[in-house]
Amino acid sequence: MKHWLSALIFLLGGLLLPLHSYAKELSAEILLTDMGNAVKSLPYELSFIIVNPQGITPIRYRHVIINNKPIAQIMQMDSSRREIIQKGNQISYFEPGFDSFSLEGTYIVDYLPSVVFANFTKLQSYYNFIKLGRTHIGDISCQVIRVIPKDSSRFSYILLIDEKTKLPMRIDLLDSKNEILEQFRVISVVFNSQALLKSMHVIASLNMPPLLLIPQSITKQFNWQVNQLPLGFEEISRRCKEIATNESLETMIFSDGLFSFSINVTKAGDHKLLEQPFRKGGLTIYTLIKGQYEITVIGQLPLLTASQIAANVSFKEAN
Repeated sequence: MKHWLSALIFLLGGLLLPLHSYAKELSAEILLTDMGNAVKSLPYELSFIIVNPQGITPIRYRHVIINNKPIAQIMQMDSSRREIIQKGNQISYFEPGFDSFSLEGTYIVDYLPSVVFANFTKLQSYYNFIKLGRTHIGDISCQVIRVIPKDSSRFSYILLIDEKTKLPMRIDLLDSKNEILEQFRVISVVFNSQALLKSMHVIASLNMPPLLLIPQSITKQFNWQVNQLPLGFEEISRRCKEIATNESLETMIFSDGLFSFSINVTKAGDHKLLEQPFRKGGLTIYTLIKGQYEITVIGQLPLLTASQIAANVSFKEAN
């Protein structure tokens, strides 16, 4: 009897070890990384809506890989009919009443939440990734993942990821009170259909508008600096644009790999404005007057964080 029990325990141990290893493979970070890979590599069409306090925006997004290059199309399905097309590293914008143009980019940044394209290995120092269990959206079984900052200086996400395709089915951007600031919600999915592939081959054959030349990031030293930033945020570029005679707009752009914001500094006008914060979903615009300068912080940040960043801008004395 003892030999029989010993053999059974040995066999069970051999079975449980692979299951334990498999559970490790399905960690929150792995699921999030799989989601990013699925979004960038699979052939699919998503019809989704963006919901925020300002209203609901219906969107259709198509994506395939043709000749090892991503071909994607986003169309705003309301009266505006705004369209964005990706062919390889070229992103082209089409909107009625405006000239079409193209930009260089690795993916379409409009409408899709930034968390979809994040590098989660790099984010580990500043965010926790937590599995909350399973749920269903219609007949689609989803894993629920929460992305929570390790401090209170930024927003968080809840993601519902299709267990089969690993595509995101719903993404909520949350503030510190867990109130939804903006929601990405998939209404329908078409996966790897012949009609999709045929229509995307047509798009791949189209001629795109010329590339718009964007001024390169400069290394110019400004007469101002940011004394303190939330952990993880680094400067990724800076620009200086002349907006009037003897007047320029100086901009620094920062990112932690998930959220980004810009600090914009110019001379204050004759009629100094009071601080007038503006919020739209997750977007915050905060302006502060410091002496003769106007500081504006724009980005996906809590209002308190934006105000702290603006307050931490200091100016060097002129020689």
